[in-house]
Amino acid sequence: MIFLYHGYGTMTWGKSKTYKGNWVAGKRSGYGVYKAVTSDKDRVTDLKYDGFWKNDKKDGKGELEIREISYEATMLENRIQNGTFAKDQWISGYDVRHGEYDPPYYFAYKDSNMSLKLLGGAENILDGLKDGYFFSFTYQKGKVYKDVGVGDEFSQKQFRSFIKNVEKEIKPHINQFEKLAQKL
Repeated sequence: MIFLYHGYGTMTWGKSKTYKGNWVAGKRSGYGVYKAVTSDKDRVTDLKYDGFWKNDKKDGKGELEIREISYEATMLENRIQNGTFAKDQWISGYDVRHGEYDPPYYFAYKDSNMSLKLLGGAENILDGLKDGYFFSFTYQKGKVYKDVGVGDEFSQKQFRSFIKNVEKEIKPHINQFEKLAQKL
């Protein structure tokens, strides 16, 4: 006789993986929290997903946190994806990463109407954009597309004017970038 979990409960796999939440026909479905610590030849990965599931896959609103460190205790990358997932893939919302690379932060926001990506620091981002202190900036909404990076030739005055035109729209997302970066 095969027993399939149904309802609310906790499953533990070994010493390093747990799921606490809802089950339907033996699969994670509905709200739940999954935690796992894994290791390979050069790193330890600590993962936590807090959100909705469907048929054992991340599906719906949720937040995925991933922290990777080397065996020498050096942080390799910390990441938060917050928003909507479908079939285990992040599809909209915020993706914030911090790592041992230059520049140290990657920020992305996307929804069905707009995409925004930044590379640079994690403090005073909007002021940094206005003053030209960023590594890369990409904005797309409908037919409006702006992609500017450190090596590009561009008019700082024109770029500042562009930022002023989209400031009301991007400011809430930049505030969320800064808030999520503090968790990393």
